[in-house]
Amino acid sequence: MTILILGMGHVGKALAQKLKSDGHRVVGTTTTAAKVEPLSAIVDEVFVLRGSETEKVAKAAADCDQIVVTVAPDVKNTRTVEERHAHYREVLVESCHSAALTGKPTVFLSSFSVYGDGGDGTTPITEESPTANHEEPSSRYYQQAEQEILSAGNGCVLRFPDMYGAPGDLSFPERVKLAHTYFGGKTLFGADALLYAIHFEDVVEAVYHGINNKLRGIFNVCDDQRIPATNKEVFDAICAAEGLSMLEYLNQIKAPQRKISAEKLYRTGYCVKHSDPNKHYLSQPA
Repeated sequence: MTILILGMGHVGKALAQKLKSDGHRVVGTTTTAAKVEPLSAIVDEVFVLRGSETEKVAKAAADCDQIVVTVAPDVKNTRTVEERHAHYREVLVESCHSAALTGKPTVFLSSFSVYGDGGDGTTPITEESPTANHEEPSSRYYQQAEQEILSAGNGCVLRFPDMYGAPGDLSFPERVKLAHTYFGGKTLFGADALLYAIHFEDVVEAVYHGINNKLRGIFNVCDDQRIPATNKEVFDAICAAEGLSMLEYLNQIKAPQRKISAEKLYRTGYCVKHSDPNKHYLSQPA
């Protein structure tokens, strides 16, 4: 099988290596010509393109059997609402639109942000729960991108929480420090949202599982056996341990405040393997 991966970040590269070890041919994309040579050591062919360049995506996908869209917005291009609208739409919606037009089965890596704060209720949030927060770009454009993928009838949407653990990725303490130095001690997230997080290796395994099992439709991907602490509980504990002032929570990017169920995906044989990355901070005495 030949698989096109749109977006060769950490997940794309790790997935490519895993697929090639199984004997698949892998085609990758980058927006930077200088990255072609190093990526050529990982994949069989590299195309320089943006996901919004529909004709170039179609050419890259011409001989492929499967597409994986791993593109993600760059946080440094999302400091204002206006920047988020432009950046999220181009990176997410237009990339998925280009992929959908090829007619190839496609897996898209989406986000729990589509649920907003989860709305009223106490029951777990499932894939059937309504989406929300339709104006905030992080939620709005992930939702639109999902619809592009699902419109063809052969798409799979994997909804993920915040990812951590990729090579060179910022740890949660480093992210808190970045919020102080780059965003003036503020975070776009809400204090009471549950801090769901997933290790990048579990992300790769979920996409690999989706391809191999020909999954179609929407699936939540998280630890189905544990409900995490809130943003405030985790970030306040990190600030206290690191000697930092407490963050201000702007609640612009809303996230669910109750359990998210991954039972649907777990029933297909997948499960998260990595534990809570912040349990050390939460176990420290106040």
